[in-house]
Amino acid sequence: MRSSDVARTLGISDSTVRNVSAALKKYGSSPERPKTGRPQTVNTCRMRGVIKRRIDRHDGLSLNKVPGELKIGGRTVQRIVKDDLQLDSYKLARGQYLSDAFKANRLEKAKTTLGPLLSAAGGVPKEGSDG
Repeated sequence: MRSSDVARTLGISDSTVRNVSAALKKYGSSPERPKTGRPQTVNTCRMRGVIKRRIDRHDGLSLNKVPGELKIGGRTVQRIVKDDLQLDSYKLARGQYLSDAFKANRLEKAKTTLGPLLSAAGGVPKEGSDG
């Protein structure tokens, strides 16, 4: 079968069919082809595992300290956490806790403060109503 017939059947260009055919003849199969590009030196499976174990072990771990301890770049750690481990980093927001007594106290103060304004506007709205 000619390469042009294969290209027409698959709906791809003739040169692509010829390139794939030549590569298969040269290397036998696709896993035996030489790798292209610069090999990864820091973002390896081992390093991703080290960072994941540190995050799992220390819940409040600061990602700003990890690069110094591992002697790698900070942006590399951020990229591993976000892209490879698919985790989102965040800072836990702290807020005040209001007990039921505090909530009742605030409600009373709000009523005394807003009482004259609401009575002038037509009365105090009842609890649970929308207006």
